[in-house]
Amino acid sequence: MNRLEGCRIERLDNQACQIVLRQVLEREEMEDGVNTLSWLLAYCHDGVTWGRYESSRRCWQLSTNAFPDLCPQISCSNLLELRLFGSESEIMLWKADGSLSGRLMCNQPAEKKASSVQPGSETRILLGDRIIGEPREGFTRVGTASGMEQAVPLECKKKDFDDGRWPLRLKVRHYFEQDRKTGAVRVAATRLVEVFKEAVNAY
Repeated sequence: MNRLEGCRIERLDNQACQIVLRQVLEREEMEDGVNTLSWLLAYCHDGVTWGRYESSRRCWQLSTNAFPDLCPQISCSNLLELRLFGSESEIMLWKADGSLSGRLMCNQPAEKKASSVQPGSETRILLGDRIIGEPREGFTRVGTASGMEQAVPLECKKKDFDDGRWPLRLKVRHYFEQDRKTGAVRVAATRLVEVFKEAVNAY
């Protein structure tokens, strides 16, 4: 177990990773301890799949079901990286030497005094300046003029993209460490936090 300012990291072995993957793919109920996980992002050999956690059903809904022609089926054979994330924590799985490795990253109370290694958040712009078709099952197919597409786990409307806007956002949280000799500060770990639409009147 590693500790960064404001963060706890726990390693997951292959068996634990397989359990998480099975819960996602077979829509099994997740444990109560991970009820802050709301979103899913999977990088596969043949594309990207998004997902969201439906608390009423206690299972994951994937963009593969809404847009099977665009989003690949997640499986142990084609998965490169999987992130389940929310406001307080993230589970990340990745393929390594033919098996799965992983880690659980959770928020921890930070030191009260200000320091150079306190966690910080960043908002990134997600691909998409236009809607392609109508939303399906809570997912929306979006794209760009160059033909790039993805199906995000949000219900979007055409007006969200008025005037060529890119309204989709991904919030991330950075955790830092400081070199004892040089004093240089660098990002030691990053986790995903939230997917959302920026309000039209935000500009």
